[in-house]
Amino acid sequence: MTHFTKIIVASLLATPLLVGCSSTPPIESTTNAAQHYIDFDQCAEAADLIRPVVVQWPGEWKAQFIYGKAELCLNDLPEARHALEAANARMPSNMDVVFALADCMEKQKDIPELYLLLRNAGAEFRSAEAYVKLAEIADSTGDMDSEKTALLAAIELDEGYGMKRIISPYLQMAALQDKLGDKAEALRRLRQAYGVNPNDPRVQSALQERGQVLGPTLALPGGI
Repeated sequence: MTHFTKIIVASLLATPLLVGCSSTPPIESTTNAAQHYIDFDQCAEAADLIRPVVVQWPGEWKAQFIYGKAELCLNDLPEARHALEAANARMPSNMDVVFALADCMEKQKDIPELYLLLRNAGAEFRSAEAYVKLAEIADSTGDMDSEKTALLAAIELDEGYGMKRIISPYLQMAALQDKLGDKAEALRRLRQAYGVNPNDPRVQSALQERGQVLGPTLALPGGI
């Protein structure tokens, strides 16, 4: 541990202990300190620090989340999954928890449960990002049908208002259509991505590689 890290963690823990719980560190400061350890790839220290909080207060979703991330980093997948499932049960709308649990399931190669988790998160919480994550995993397994279905769901959910607009499903759909040999559809999806964000260098580069001249007339509105 670096001297700087020791100072930060010590300051985070320098708060009064909860009355009647003198054997267990305070929840918030301990959780913050454990996250700091993870940020610096000190996952064993993070797990050791947050574990007593999880044991004492198993209902604290954020402590379970941090503990799960630490154990996932340490590749203790059963322990990580147990903690992340506990966090997800208490905070199912938090996509950071969902994605961490998805990463654990992917490492365990539990693809059916992984698909179910992300489909449910996408549908219940109208998360285009959950569908994009599902599409990325489907792509890695060569499941083009599930990838396409997930990307269409992401595009349909992304209503296009302000900061909600994302280009990732259009870019990934263009890549998928290229694999399927449909160059015209791939170009259409890139032009939609350009309509969503004409300043994105990935979109600009992909269009220019196809011989397209950038400008307002190239943009297409988003949507299915």
